Amino acid sequence: MKKYSIAFIAVLALASCKNKDEFAPQQVDANNMVVAQGQLSMQDESMKKKLKPEEYPIIKFTETEFDFGNIKQGDKVEHIFKFTNTGKNDLFVMEVRPSCGCTAPEWTKTAVKKGESGEIKIIFDSKGKSGPQSKSIALLTNTENGHEVLAFKANILTDGATVPMPAGENHGDHKH
Repeated sequence: MKKYSIAFIAVLALASCKNKDEFAPQQVDANNMVVAQGQLSMQDESMKKKLKPEEYPIIKFTETEFDFGNIKQGDKVEHIFKFTNTGKNDLFVMEVRPSCGCTAPEWTKTAVKKGESGEIKIIFDSKGKSGPQSKSIALLTNTENGHEVLAFKANILTDGATVPMPAGENHGDHKH
């Protein structure tokens, strides 16, 4: 009997530790508003499925990649990716996930109405990094696609490293 109890407890423990998909889609009601997981009514769920492709919000970025160029090791640099909602319904950026802990995001968390703009600000900390770096930022949105990816790169110079400047270039400090 003891043997069966231990087996049952082990199965129960494994079932309770089930991992959820980190990028599970957010639920959006009939008004294209984000709702808590499992809170959509059957009517809202069926209405969501009837959303036509031309009715989704559309996120249009001015750029999806950025190059910081050469920066010094230990520098914190930032960049703002700007976007506009060119779709018909409110746009929500529900989550922004950088590919590493060296990047901190800030973003527009309120509804971006048709024709309005928002931004994704990234702050990259080059502490402990060296050489060429390429990073990505995954966005979870309520667009038809459901996600977008932004990218940036930098070349991190360590103490003593120099970069040859092309002839005729201004040799002043490079700021971001």
